[in-house]
Amino acid sequence: MNSSVSQSALEQSSGAIGPLDQQTIESRTDAYFGRTRKIVEHFGDAKVTYAVFIRRPVIAACGIAVTWLRNVAKAQSFDLHIREVYEEGQWVGAGEPLLYLTGPFTKLAPLETLLLQRLGAACVAAHNAYQMAMALPEVPFLAMEARHCAGFEMQEQMGYAAAVGSRAAQKEGARGFIGNANDATAGFFGQEHGLGTMPHALIGYAGSTLRAAEMYAEVYPNDPLTILVDYFGQEVTDALEVCRRFPEKAAAGQLSVRLDTHGGRFLEGLDPQSSY
Repeated sequence: MNSSVSQSALEQSSGAIGPLDQQTIESRTDAYFGRTRKIVEHFGDAKVTYAVFIRRPVIAACGIAVTWLRNVAKAQSFDLHIREVYEEGQWVGAGEPLLYLTGPFTKLAPLETLLLQRLGAACVAAHNAYQMAMALPEVPFLAMEARHCAGFEMQEQMGYAAAVGSRAAQKEGARGFIGNANDATAGFFGQEHGLGTMPHALIGYAGSTLRAAEMYAEVYPNDPLTILVDYFGQEVTDALEVCRRFPEKAAAGQLSVRLDTHGGRFLEGLDPQSSY
């Protein structure tokens, strides 16, 4: 099903393994789905088929949702047939069904809210990741989804989506996402650990950009070094100082510069009101 990301990482994701029991699911779903279940139980269950779609173009990133559905069916002991119309990473037009789900109405009705939570945002994010990678095909991206997410389940979905969208772009020649910034979802990118070097706080602790680079290189001597150069507003000066200090890393392509200059000022030397 999911050739685009690690199957083991997918199966172990929190969104795929829970919740599975009916009581917890119904406590989190929209109330009218639970009421629908009771009405159908009263008048007689029926075998139904759901067509699941999104009202805008997306990249199919259904893996977490589909794995969760199968786990729910197994835990609640009911037969569920899932037909995936698109492979993971395929482009899907607005309104086109991604999935067809066939099973008992009483079991499927309460799943709709939690299913869409695992599907919609992931497919949209995968589409965004694909577009980013294709817009800059020579640029390697690092997914830094965790800090922008409302909890770990969303973090997993966004990491998974970035990996799926990236794989789709890589098939068309883009470099895409080489990894992400945390260990928990690194498996989606075929990595064991998250990537990244230092936050602004370490620069402040070290007292200078150069000293922070030296500290990092001492503790992680064999790792590539990405230095954050905007802390003191001396992006050019500090970048050059670090390059002069680590010429071997620079020559080997193991020294990178991260610019995080905020919108409240100009990068060093570019302020037209300054006296540089």
